[in-house]
Amino acid sequence: MLEGLGFRAVFAIVLGMVGSTAMAEAAMVSGEAIKAHTAFLSDDLLEGREAGTRGYDIAAAYVATQFALYGLKPAGANTDFYQRVPLRRRSLQPDGVRFEIRTKDGTTHYQNGRDIAVDASPYTLAEDIEAEVVFAGWGIRAPGLRHDDYAGLNVKGKAVVILEGAPASFPGALRAHYSWIQQKERMAAQSGAIALLTLKSPEREQFSPWERARQARPLPALGWRDPAQAANRPTIKATITLGPQMARSLFAGAGRDIDEIYQQSTSSPPRGFKLPASMRLSRRSVHEDLSSPNVIGVLPGTDPKLKNEYVVIASHLDAWVGPKGNPDTIYNGAVDNAGGIAAMLEVARLLSIGGGGKRSVLFFATAAEEKGLLGADYFVAHPPIPLNEIVAAISVDGLMAFHDFAGIVALGAEHSTLGEISLAAARSIDAIHMPDPIPARGNLALSDQYPFLRAGIPVLFPNPARGNSREGGDDVAAWDDYESRHYHQPSDDMKLPLRWDVAQRWGQYMYAVVAGTANAPDRPRWYEADELAAVFAPAAERAKRP
Repeated sequence: MLEGLGFRAVFAIVLGMVGSTAMAEAAMVSGEAIKAHTAFLSDDLLEGREAGTRGYDIAAAYVATQFALYGLKPAGANTDFYQRVPLRRRSLQPDGVRFEIRTKDGTTHYQNGRDIAVDASPYTLAEDIEAEVVFAGWGIRAPGLRHDDYAGLNVKGKAVVILEGAPASFPGALRAHYSWIQQKERMAAQSGAIALLTLKSPEREQFSPWERARQARPLPALGWRDPAQAANRPTIKATITLGPQMARSLFAGAGRDIDEIYQQSTSSPPRGFKLPASMRLSRRSVHEDLSSPNVIGVLPGTDPKLKNEYVVIASHLDAWVGPKGNPDTIYNGAVDNAGGIAAMLEVARLLSIGGGGKRSVLFFATAAEEKGLLGADYFVAHPPIPLNEIVAAISVDGLMAFHDFAGIVALGAEHSTLGEISLAAARSIDAIHMPDPIPARGNLALSDQYPFLRAGIPVLFPNPARGNSREGGDDVAAWDDYESRHYHQPSDDMKLPLRWDVAQRWGQYMYAVVAGTANAPDRPRWYEADELAAVFAPAAERAKRP
């Protein structure tokens, strides 16, 4: 329907005809502004922007200052742009982990960071856990998908060994949901288990390698603390990742070939069974209570009725910080995610210049996304505005501006009318929607839109598509180099070959999505017979799927 229209005309349509074509002419993202924001936020001065640090607080003050400059307002009853997230940093004492497996043949000790990977306890400073070990397949209970790995298994008081990820037969977005480790902890706890031991199949190894886990898991970790949360916390006391050799030895003791189990899991759910072993974990931890702010600003809507509906655009302000054994110890996080924040700030600037949209737009720089979506999770648990007034949540995570992309992978687009807005926005920058090339990774559950999804709110998590270029052919060299050598590394910095003209196009798409959602006559609606809506929003209004 939009084919044949020029860029400006399509863009004016995407804006919902709020102003005029003249407004579309003026509302152009600046690639240089995105570059400037990215450069400051990823500077060594901020020392990685890890939540709970001085560098993160500097970044938060920078974003709050930009919000004030653009005329945004605090959310709800807040008097400033900060929502303080109470956090607990947990660290292992030196030599604070002792882990062993006991069988009829004796006891074998395994070393943290070499054979297994476990972090400090979020609950207690000193603990000793002993439990028999049971294999429970994927560790998933999904009645709506007629899948229950715990059926017929007695796991009460036991440690459950499970495969990371979820069956390939699950619908893509639900596969992401059921792969999320916190969801697996909840299901295991409901079944009576007290510990999780996770296995990395060859497929999971592609996206979440053991080598990274063994280095990162023993490092200090964060969680948000809340009395109500503590009272309702799962009874899972520890989640431990097993290294490949240790896992192979554990199953060999039961006369099982773990490689056959991995192979079987690709086509049918592996059956659970009791392993002839027990585990013991002795762990000594150190706790430090602190806080780190979400930064939240609202551009009020202009329509007397629709202004009480909110479009959330979320982008995480922290960077991933890992081992510091290299000469360069600062994880600058330029692409992930100073660039995402920069694009969000440009959307805020342009919307404010244009006078705002019909709906209110809530700009949300989240804390501690890299520590488990903590800031977004806290926002949804303690919303400054009622959750039923939030009509959509859109994530900006990453600035993959390495090639002049011809496609956009818009995760979540197939589940609600947000997808139609995204497709129009994509066409406005001469791009198309493309399918998720790596559904097994479960990306829809790996950024700040996920807590909103669990609350039943339509979500969108878009990114440029790898490869296809507008000039024709594939252009993957810089993208693949980033993924293999710089992602979550100190070298994610401004030396990367980022193209700021491409960043401008990406920002323009994000602006069109947000403006289109803010100005649409109807709030985003889940599609009829949608599997995500059936799980998370069973009573929500539906729209016919186009």
